[in-house]
Amino acid sequence: MSVRITCLVENSVRLGTRLWGEHGLSVLLETPEGRVLFDTGQSGVVLRHNLGEASISLRGINAIALSHGHYDHTGGLDAALKGTGHVPIFAHPDIFTPRFSLRPGGSLKPIGIPFDRNWLTGLGADWRLSREPQEVIPGVFTTGEVPRREPLEETGDKDMVIRSGDSIVRDPLLDDMSLVVDMPDGLLVLLGCCHAGVMNTLRHISETFRGKRVLAVMGGTHLAKASEDRLVATERALQDIPHIGLSHCTGVPVIARFMERFPEKAFVFQAGTVIDF
Repeated sequence: MSVRITCLVENSVRLGTRLWGEHGLSVLLETPEGRVLFDTGQSGVVLRHNLGEASISLRGINAIALSHGHYDHTGGLDAALKGTGHVPIFAHPDIFTPRFSLRPGGSLKPIGIPFDRNWLTGLGADWRLSREPQEVIPGVFTTGEVPRREPLEETGDKDMVIRSGDSIVRDPLLDDMSLVVDMPDGLLVLLGCCHAGVMNTLRHISETFRGKRVLAVMGGTHLAKASEDRLVATERALQDIPHIGLSHCTGVPVIARFMERFPEKAFVFQAGTVIDF
C-alpha cells in the first residue's frame, strides 16, 4: 500500500515555493483506495492558491475529514466543497458547537466554524458525524473521540470557551480527533491540533488498533504552552516513532526542541511538504 501525504496549508511554507502560509492546517492524503482532504485551513483563498501552485485538483476527492471545529481548520470548507462537489464529511457531533476565545476584559471572539451547517449542506456536504472511529476510505480511519486520561494534558485552554446556559465555561474540545492510515507494516497518524493531547491520542490509537506500531506522526501538537513535565513526557511517547512531523500549534521553540532531541526523524511539516510511504 503506497501513501502520499501533502501538506497544503500551514503557518509556514517550504523555501523555494510560491505557496502561501496562514495560521491553519490542511493536508491531502492519497492512497490506492482514494483521496482524503484532512482539514481545510483558515481561508479558501490560501487553500485555492496552494492547490493551484501544486497543480492539485479537488475533483475526485473521496472524503473530507475534520479534526475539530475551529476556524483555522474549517475556514476553507466552502472553497473545498466548491471544488469537490457532493462529498462525505467525517467529524465529531460537537463540530458545530459555537466556540469563542475569551479576550482580556471578558469579550468573546468567535473561533468556531465560520459557516452555517445548512449552507454547507447546500454546497454538497454529506455529514457523517460520530463519536466513534469511522472508516473514511478503506484503510483510513478517524480516531473518534479521544478519552482524556493523562493528567499532564489539560482539558482545554482556559481562554477557549463555550456557553453553557447563562455561564461561560472552558471548552472541553471533545470533538478533537485525528486521522489514522492502517498500513500493513504500521500506522500513519495525522494530527489537526491535538487538543486531546499527543499522549492521550497515541494511547487511544494503540488501544483501537491493538498496539500496532506507529510509523509516523504529523501535524499540530498543541504544545506551544506546554509545561516542561508535559514536554518531557511527550518526548518519551514519541521517541520510538521513526517520523515526527511538527507544525501549526506546536510552536516554533517546541519544534526546534524536538528537532534537537530527534535530529534524524523530527522535521517541520509545513505547506509544500510531500512525503511518500
